[in-house]
Amino acid sequence: MAILLSYEEKRLLKQISKGDEKAFRALYDAYFNHLSAFVFKMCKSPAATEEIVQDIFVKLWINRQSLTRFDSPEAYIFSMARNGTIDYLRRLAKDTNLMSVLAGEPSACNNDIEEQLNAKDLRRLIEEALGQLSVQKQTIFRLSKDEGLDHDQIAAIMQLSKSTVKNHLSETLRHIREHLSQQPNSEATLLIFLLLALH
Repeated sequence: MAILLSYEEKRLLKQISKGDEKAFRALYDAYFNHLSAFVFKMCKSPAATEEIVQDIFVKLWINRQSLTRFDSPEAYIFSMARNGTIDYLRRLAKDTNLMSVLAGEPSACNNDIEEQLNAKDLRRLIEEALGQLSVQKQTIFRLSKDEGLDHDQIAAIMQLSKSTVKNHLSETLRHIREHLSQQPNSEATLLIFLLLALH
């Protein structure tokens, strides 16, 4: 069900586009809790949730003059929330070197991140998914993700074409993502997928 009725939302956005702070406050009150729950479900961090949601409203106010051109403001706002959370998770993956955590080196990551991810369980799920694939795909994945080799290096070692290596890696990542999405704790899926896609 829509957070605001369509005509109410468009009326508010028209007022906001003209700089009406009371209308903006009404939009903020209508969306804050819903956006916070949506973002928290993805990132599992209260501090990050607050930062991401506040950033959304700051951007909405800065770009207020363009708000009336959206046919579905609610979809636009939640798209901002999704993109903002994905950006946060990408930065998290880079800043904390999570690939080393998944490889069994928790010292590379601070306690807060370790608590959020439960690296051993995630690594176990990845190993389960890999175990369902061919030895060749497993080897290519490990050379790429554990050893940090590029496609050319892997192709030379495995005596395969570069395109074959790329295809096998793509298929393996898709298989792992599907395996993770079937787990009860599937909130971690997005983070893992983003992490793997960065390397």
